[in-house]
Amino acid sequence: MRETRPTYILIAALGVCLTLILCTALLSRSMVRIKSKDELIHVNGSARKPIRSDFILWNGSLTQSAPTIAGAYGPLKANVAKVTDYLTAKGVPAAEIVPDAVSEEPIYEQVKNPRTGQYVATDHLIGYTLSQKLEVKSHSVDLVDGLSRQSTELISQGIPFKSETPLYIYTKLSELKVSMQADASKNARDRAEQIAASSGCRLGDVRAAKMFVPQITPLYSTQQSDGGNEDTSSLDKNITAVVSVDYAIR
Repeated sequence: MRETRPTYILIAALGVCLTLILCTALLSRSMVRIKSKDELIHVNGSARKPIRSDFILWNGSLTQSAPTIAGAYGPLKANVAKVTDYLTAKGVPAAEIVPDAVSEEPIYEQVKNPRTGQYVATDHLIGYTLSQKLEVKSHSVDLVDGLSRQSTELISQGIPFKSETPLYIYTKLSELKVSMQADASKNARDRAEQIAASSGCRLGDVRAAKMFVPQITPLYSTQQSDGGNEDTSSLDKNITAVVSVDYAIR
């Protein structure tokens, strides 16, 4: 009995050690699986395409001042008709020329303050200034764009026409945004596959993806905004789509 007791203790100790080793091995394998399952490749994909505006909004305005509203209204309407005739003669359809409502602003006499040397308005009404805007909405972008600069020749004819900077719009953005985001997603996939291949891994499923608002920017601009840019100041623009994707690796 004295000889078998140490042997029993030794066998029990060996059994405990083997159990601990087996548990440790199983736990370590489990940890490896969990770790590999959580390993990700994070990539950003992008796609860019130049576009040209296919619609233009252009505003111009006329003003006329006189001691009475009636006295200002007649010359103002005459000048509006002259500008309309000018634009239609240049090739703009009359249906694309939209006159705004006439606005009026009273004119008060101003006197010089002897203490400050500045002029201040009094309560003495001396006349009215009437204004009217003309808006051109057209798909003939090049034609109207040129007229927005050429229209200064109206001033030489005695017509006080003030031209504003046109707004350039691309009207097919809805369908283009969809295809651009698809191209950006493909670019992200290609980048992720290159990274996985160079690391000796295989690309797994998509774990997370985020599509950013497409950016519409002037042709050579690098400006970005989380809320998206939709430039209307440039005839030629770029549309840029960006996606952010997390891929599992195997």
